[in-house]
Amino acid sequence: MICISDLGNFFLSNLGTGVDKTISPREENLIIKIFILLLFILIPFKSLKSESNLDSIIYQKKRIQFEIKELDRNFYTKSNKNNILVIKDIETGKNLNWEIKIFDRGLDLLQDTIFELDRSYSINKIYSENENYKILFKKNYSNEKEYLYLFYNTNSNKIEFKEIKLPLSIRISNVLFYKGSIVFYGNLKNGKSLIGIYNLITNQLNNIYEYLYYDNDIINIFKQDFKSFYVLISNKGKNGFDLIERKIYDLNGDIINSHIIDSENHSIIESKIYSENNKDIYLSLLGNKNSKESIGIQLNLVENDISKFKKEIYFLEIKSISNFFIEFKKEIKRKIKKQDIKKIKLGYEFYLDTLFILNNEIHFSAESIKPNFNNDGFSNYSYMPFYNTYSGTYDNKINPKFGGYTHDINFYIKMNNEGNLISSSISPIKNLNTFYKNPYKNYITKEKNLIEFYVNKGIINIRDKVFESNFYIESSINLESSDDDLIIKTETNPEGTNHWYDDNYYSYGVQRIKKKKRVFFISNFEINR
Repeated sequence: MICISDLGNFFLSNLGTGVDKTISPREENLIIKIFILLLFILIPFKSLKSESNLDSIIYQKKRIQFEIKELDRNFYTKSNKNNILVIKDIETGKNLNWEIKIFDRGLDLLQDTIFELDRSYSINKIYSENENYKILFKKNYSNEKEYLYLFYNTNSNKIEFKEIKLPLSIRISNVLFYKGSIVFYGNLKNGKSLIGIYNLITNQLNNIYEYLYYDNDIINIFKQDFKSFYVLISNKGKNGFDLIERKIYDLNGDIINSHIIDSENHSIIESKIYSENNKDIYLSLLGNKNSKESIGIQLNLVENDISKFKKEIYFLEIKSISNFFIEFKKEIKRKIKKQDIKKIKLGYEFYLDTLFILNNEIHFSAESIKPNFNNDGFSNYSYMPFYNTYSGTYDNKINPKFGGYTHDINFYIKMNNEGNLISSSISPIKNLNTFYKNPYKNYITKEKNLIEFYVNKGIINIRDKVFESNFYIESSINLESSDDDLIIKTETNPEGTNHWYDDNYYSYGVQRIKKKKRVFFISNFEINR
């Protein structure tokens, strides 16, 4: 590693460079022993870290920015593999003007259009599909019944609108877009969950009412393919442990099949699914009864709707994770000596992020996220995304004591198809607070190394770590500004980093620059493996 060679060169260069003197083999062995001893003294075993710069693998390609003027309200962005959409709403005194800009991979402007909407509309979700973008607007003050569907073709620069009027008041939590229809789930005023399928051609609504009549917790809805979707539901099993059920429906609302993920001795906290051909891999977090703190994972393989195998792995059975907690959590170190690792709580609520298969290896990652309610009342985390970006004032306060979500640790694991561990890595996350409850880490995996990074407050925090080792290199690199702009502050709400194409990513956010100027920016950068 660089951290060893750099120190080695430093040590040897101070033994007497330029002095004409030979040494005997005995003296040489003594010098080597002294060097090794000093190496262990200077660098604690638990963290062999190098401060070497990783700038060489990050290529900051281009940045675009938009001055936030007095009448600008919100900025939104979405991408597909070929372009990026930027949309903002502009105050006119009566209605709102909405401006759409499309940029290519070089962040050069391709299309620019503007349209007007009633000022009560706000964006619920943006979806990208090939060269098209689909947007669902919610009409505020409509008793949760009126929505607006927008279809935008980037090639023709044409926009189509479709008003949606629901017979029920429903606060939509998520929506899936299909050709000619949308699928949504949300909650009625009585708190009950509802899943609906709205036909954009016939204006007919088909509700799946089964969720109204028994206690359940809809985790979310997901797209199965171009003609079906599935629902993940959390329920109580007969033994009192939580289980997760997956139900697949067609666009008529008819159930195709279902599968239950459960455990004999633990609750299933969360599940992620990877489907390929007729094979489904379920990766789930395990926890104790009535607890959201994960203690391990469960891998289920289902082929042609038949369960092939199930395997449970406790975090403390994984060497890198066990070593991490032994070093940094003294109370866990004591418990490991006295208790069964199946019963030891780690004290973290993990959320699954990455799940995919590469070269017949199962890759997945997780990140710990917890809410902070010790805010002083002046943090931006207490508010919804800004209403007027020019003045920086907010119109919807959530909780004056809410201080954002704290991210503490993350891990990345590779397994074979039988659930046997290949390699793993765990890292602490320093000083990361976010407005949204989403994992922030991005990953680029190599055979023996893992590159992980996130962007926060305008800084790329990157680490290159060897699997199954304490050796790592890390660096913090500022996002480049435009021309000679002096960045005074980078705000944390909104901000985000998305994978774009190949090894290209883009970050966006709001910055204050000199002369009391505020800008919404998008920075494109590439990470060379």
